[in-house]
Amino acid sequence: MGKYRTLLTLAVGAAGLLAALVIPAGAQTGGAFPVLDPAGCSDGSYVTDPDDNPGLTADCRALTAIRNHWTGHPGNVGLPADNPLLTWGAGDTVNITSWTGVEIHRGRVGALDLRDEEIAGSLPAELGDLDNLTVLYLSFNQLTGAIPAELGDLGNLTRLYLDGNNLTGPIPAQLGELGNLTRLYLDRNQLTGSIPAQLGELGNLTRLFLDNNRLSGSIPAQLGDLDNLILMWLHSNRLTGPIPEELGRLAKVTHLWLDGNGLTGPVPEELGRMDNLLYLDLEDNQLSGPIPPQLGEPDSLARLYLNQNQLSGGIPTELSRLANLTHLYLDRNQLTGSIPPELGQLANLQQLSLYGNRLTGSIPPELGGLANLNHLDLDQNRLTGTIPPELGNLSRLTELWLDRNQLTGTIPPELGDLSRLNRLFLGCNQLTGRIPPELGNITFLNWLNLYPNRLTGTAPPELGELLFLRFWNFAGRFCDDEQSVHEPNIETTAGWRITLGCEPNRFCPNSPITRNQMAAFLHRAVVHHSGPPAPAAAVDLKDVPDGAWYREFAEWAVSAGVMRAPEGMFDPGTVVSRADMAVMLTAAFEHLNPTDQVRGLFNDMSGQSAEAVRAAEGLRLAGVTSGCFVSPLRYCPDRLVTRAQMSSFLVRAIAP
Repeated sequence: MGKYRTLLTLAVGAAGLLAALVIPAGAQTGGAFPVLDPAGCSDGSYVTDPDDNPGLTADCRALTAIRNHWTGHPGNVGLPADNPLLTWGAGDTVNITSWTGVEIHRGRVGALDLRDEEIAGSLPAELGDLDNLTVLYLSFNQLTGAIPAELGDLGNLTRLYLDGNNLTGPIPAQLGELGNLTRLYLDRNQLTGSIPAQLGELGNLTRLFLDNNRLSGSIPAQLGDLDNLILMWLHSNRLTGPIPEELGRLAKVTHLWLDGNGLTGPVPEELGRMDNLLYLDLEDNQLSGPIPPQLGEPDSLARLYLNQNQLSGGIPTELSRLANLTHLYLDRNQLTGSIPPELGQLANLQQLSLYGNRLTGSIPPELGGLANLNHLDLDQNRLTGTIPPELGNLSRLTELWLDRNQLTGTIPPELGDLSRLNRLFLGCNQLTGRIPPELGNITFLNWLNLYPNRLTGTAPPELGELLFLRFWNFAGRFCDDEQSVHEPNIETTAGWRITLGCEPNRFCPNSPITRNQMAAFLHRAVVHHSGPPAPAAAVDLKDVPDGAWYREFAEWAVSAGVMRAPEGMFDPGTVVSRADMAVMLTAAFEHLNPTDQVRGLFNDMSGQSAEAVRAAEGLRLAGVTSGCFVSPLRYCPDRLVTRAQMSSFLVRAIAP
């Protein structure tokens, strides 16, 4: 928002502004605001002694054209009366040397500062006529359209700020001709196209901000020629391709942010040569391969974000050399191997996030020596062994996430010494024993997840004295359904003993349901709803072994007419479509039986059997399913049914 807050009403705005402004002789009025006459630049109105100041006179003409371009835009009708654009050439600011936002350097316009003034419209090409300009500051306005190539004519420009607008189109390659430029801020716009390789010719550039746009293509290797660059922000774009190894030549760079793109390939080991690097953020890309051990070389590195990629291999022990590291994020990759105990040497580490990998082995007790750690996240791995009691030494810890591993043993009572802890997640492991009453000493604990595990006994009364405890054992039976909208129904059908997990503590919610699973689900659902069905008639199922766990359910489903087995072939491993599910579910439950009338509710059922059409419409009328799309109404009959979706269908069928 602009610094000026007074709004002009339509009733007072035009007339009141015209009356308030003292318009020089020869000035014209048009539209909502007075139009500055360029003649004022040469008749002595705006420029003193114009014949003796030809450069300033030329600058004045450019500024009048710029000002008239913007004030003529309908989006600027509501500009407040004290906006610099509207006060130029009026009242006490007739002379150009008094125009707000215009700085005169040695008799020429040297800076134009109109940041945060709510100016709308496009960038006038006349900006390129201010050839003595060193600073152009137009940040945080409402500017639209393309960046004019004429800005490349500003050979004296040292700082260009166009950030925080709504600019579109490509970055002009002509900006690479601004040899004196030290700062280029084009971030937070809607720019598209590729990053011009010509920007690599800006040898004096210290700050390059292109983030939060829609830039695509690869990162030019020429950017590695920016010898004086300190900050490079290219994050939150749509960049693809590999990270150029040439960026490793940027010896002065302290902040390299490339996160939130679609970059691929390995992390270049050359990045480890950036001796002044403080922040390296490569998060949320598609980088692959191992983490190069060379990243453990920059002594200055304080924050390393490699999370949410496809990195593989082990965690290099060389990272333990980063004595100044405070944040290490390696989560949501495909890392394997054990957690290096050497990480316990990172004395300044405050946050360690390794979750969502494939790490194995035990939790190193050496992590208990990280005296400054406040966030430890190791969940969703394959860690085994016991929880080290040394973790109780992490006196500054506020969050401890160890859930969804394969940890065994008891919960160490030493965790009760974590007086600052507010989140403790130990669920989805194989922990045994009782809940330590010492956990009641964690005064500020408000999230506590201990289940499912193999704990015994009851919750200690000390937990009831925790005033801030908001969520206690909120996790359900399964450890892989938290992100599913079907989680409540998964837990419900599991409680009814209809749907069981695919393995201990896991439901596999996104896996398609197979015919043998469907037979079991439907049989158990019928039993829960109306009691045991009639015994199954003898059925010869050629592809169902005698000892198969699902044979009883398959025989019932076929003999009861719920499922078919042409020529004795049940096809137990075949996945079930939504059309097949509708037929099976309505056959299993009498109250879902559709009428013979076909209403034509769904517009994508052509080619399906009349039985499938009636069944699908019956499920919609019964509230079991609303279809896959509402407008137009579609059923998506050929889509596969997941285990999670089937849980919801069953809950609605049994308890409509």
